[in-house]
Amino acid sequence: MFNWGKRSVKNINTVNNLLQILSQRLILVTPYDIGVLNSGGKRTAEEQNAIYQAGNSKCDGYKKLSYHQSGLAIDFVPYIDGKFTWANGKAFLTIAKLTLEIWEDMVLEGITEDYHLHWGGFWNAKDLDNDGLLEISDKLGWDGAHFELRKSPQRNAMQILV
Repeated sequence: MFNWGKRSVKNINTVNNLLQILSQRLILVTPYDIGVLNSGGKRTAEEQNAIYQAGNSKCDGYKKLSYHQSGLAIDFVPYIDGKFTWANGKAFLTIAKLTLEIWEDMVLEGITEDYHLHWGGFWNAKDLDNDGLLEISDKLGWDGAHFELRKSPQRNAMQILV
């Protein structure tokens, strides 16, 4: 069982209350240590623009806003072998599967305020074997750490197989 580190707690506390609840439930069940880095919670326009300039976002923070800027997004990054990593697809799939299952429980509890949870790992994902499942042998989407709250359901979502 893992706990959130001080930096992660600070960053979690900057986002929407629903994402805070989701975070607290996730840390209790994840088989991976995870963190929310400084850029993984609420961001200023300047912080968002720096991420955009580095080529890591399609939102510039000014003309096109990120859900992070309103506190409606959070990034969960696996912490494996003493470092944060974006290269472990299995970890991202596992974290996403658990996060989406927890969200569904929150929906059943009636506490999601008509929000829908979107996962960045579905963005441009490809089901290479056409079995209707997103698994490690498929092409994962471009932002596996990212979860955001929207008022409409996510298109192109698939069941995740880990």
